[in-house]
Amino acid sequence: MKLLSTNGFIIYAKKMNEADLLLSYITEDYGKITCFANNARKSKKRFLGKLEPAMLTNIKFYEKPGMTLDILYEVDMIEDYKNLRKDIDIYLFLTKLIELSRILCQERDNNKNIFYLIRDVFKSLDGLETVSAGRPPVSINTVLLKYEIYFISNLLKFTGIFPNFSNCVGCSEKNLQNRFDFSLKKGGVICKSCAEDKYNEFKYAGINKLPVNFINLSNLMVESDLSIISKLIVKEEMLAECSIFLRDFLSFHTGKRLKSFEGI
Repeated sequence: MKLLSTNGFIIYAKKMNEADLLLSYITEDYGKITCFANNARKSKKRFLGKLEPAMLTNIKFYEKPGMTLDILYEVDMIEDYKNLRKDIDIYLFLTKLIELSRILCQERDNNKNIFYLIRDVFKSLDGLETVSAGRPPVSINTVLLKYEIYFISNLLKFTGIFPNFSNCVGCSEKNLQNRFDFSLKKGGVICKSCAEDKYNEFKYAGINKLPVNFINLSNLMVESDLSIISKLIVKEEMLAECSIFLRDFLSFHTGKRLKSFEGI
């Protein structure tokens, strides 16, 4: 077995028995990996206090050829985003990001951009004034909706499933004024002619209306860094509509219920 080392964030944890854990990480060098942590809940020296979601840690693990399950050997703290665990709104939001990362990222599909996306969002959320200095004039829900759209838009981009908003998926007509509807089945916009053509399949493909200005907002998110979050002024109602659309797109694309989004 080979001993490897990398930095990572926990995105999934499952108790295996009285002391062991099964853990999934998004890592800097190996993408998503899944590790078996022997005696993790009792080992104070190697693991105690270092297996929380809102932490960046350096992990050492054994890789066994031919096996998809690695063996976690040791964990060292790099950054502890304590503020994320102090605010219930932010912590619940964190569970949404973690669930999406777990569902969309494939084992050993190394994409450093996803690791850095998680790190940058965690750092920015950890420094929000809402945590240590009281609530700002803008509601926490509005702030988190902006982070959500930013995170999901970029995660879709980095995993190669960002929707096609530029051309009709039926006839390739350009969506010049962003007026087309959206086909969930085809993962892109669809012009009125194709949507209404009774001889094609689109009438059965789950066509949704796009929220007003969603395309502009989503494109802005994937073309900018996190500094756009604090400067962007968007009504909460519009952000909520965009969030619902992205949620529907992800559920349809993955074929899975997004449990952390339910009831929101």
